[in-house]
Amino acid sequence: MIDSSTASLFLPRERRVLLWLCVGAVCWRWLLAIRAPLPGVDAALDLWVAQGLAKGHLAVLGDVWWRPWWAMVVAPAVACGAAPFAAAQVLGCLCGGLVIWPVAAAAERMRQGAGIPSAVLALAAAMPAQGAAMATALPLATFAAAMAVLYWVRGRWVACLLLTAAVAVMGHEHLLPAAKGESAGGILPIWNGVRAGWSLAGAFAVLSVLPPRPRRIVGLWVATGAALIVAVMLGVPRQILPLWSPLVAVLAGVGLARWPRRLAEVALAAVVVVEFLAAWQSIEQRDAIVERLLGAHLAAHAGPAQVLISDLPRLAFFAGAHPRTFGSRDGLLQAASQSETAFVALSAAAADATTTSALSGRFMRYQVPVPLRDLVVDRRIAIFARRE
Repeated sequence: MIDSSTASLFLPRERRVLLWLCVGAVCWRWLLAIRAPLPGVDAALDLWVAQGLAKGHLAVLGDVWWRPWWAMVVAPAVACGAAPFAAAQVLGCLCGGLVIWPVAAAAERMRQGAGIPSAVLALAAAMPAQGAAMATALPLATFAAAMAVLYWVRGRWVACLLLTAAVAVMGHEHLLPAAKGESAGGILPIWNGVRAGWSLAGAFAVLSVLPPRPRRIVGLWVATGAALIVAVMLGVPRQILPLWSPLVAVLAGVGLARWPRRLAEVALAAVVVVEFLAAWQSIEQRDAIVERLLGAHLAAHAGPAQVLISDLPRLAFFAGAHPRTFGSRDGLLQAASQSETAFVALSAAAADATTTSALSGRFMRYQVPVPLRDLVVDRRIAIFARRE
């Protein structure tokens, strides 16, 4: 996939190193994927759409009209018989490997010797690796961002703008449910989001502005600043900034290329250790699999014409239901009032006294089997079954 102009940037030994870095990126992401019990929260909708597309139901694209690409990429594999979650993980891991070469090529064009450090930073970036493990669209978006940076450096503005627009259209994914207190205002949550998006590579990126500066480094820094400003203004740096991790990897690689080789290698080793630990620890606990098991159980006990309503998108997906979100309690109760609704499964946040009281007239508490009961209690999931 590396063209002749890109290959000419590197010596034969460096090309072999890049090849092994691509393989390492795929293997590292797959190791994380083995540990991931569930897809990302927003990924459930993409997987449900991919499943519908595989069956020929094109109307489901209306649910992701603003970012249809990930579902369209996963759908052919699902049509061939692959499980949606596993297929998306495999494709995410492959995208994570492919992102290495455009990052390395862009950095090497900016400054000789910057390609390998940038590739290592792209391999280790925690959030894109986590996104691949949790079957989100983030790996595909980061690959498009890396190609946009490469075309920017090569002066191909039209291709750069098109790929940048593709990144924007793909949108951002919520990899995990919001942590307790994460949505609170203040500087600390913003800083945590920036740190999760760019981590240690951002510190090395600052070195790229030191003279002598590459000709196009100013444009890359303008793009970096724009991404940071937009993320902070919208209040979602944790979701937006990881999309642009290839941009930061290129800038950081250019900065590290200024250092003595041994010192740069020590710095890269430290970054790899920190990022690997961050990615490893960010995977959800194994007990989260209850959403998958409970969804399959409820699907088996609901008739083919009956549906499940839940504010847990992943549980709804594994139950075969539409993993939709409800903007308000009234919207959820209105959906639950439909005659074909057999079960309602709510998170602790949604199962307040008002909602429970409103459901009590038509639903009763559902007792799950013993093997699932402890997991359901630990995750504080409330399940209601329609009264006979």
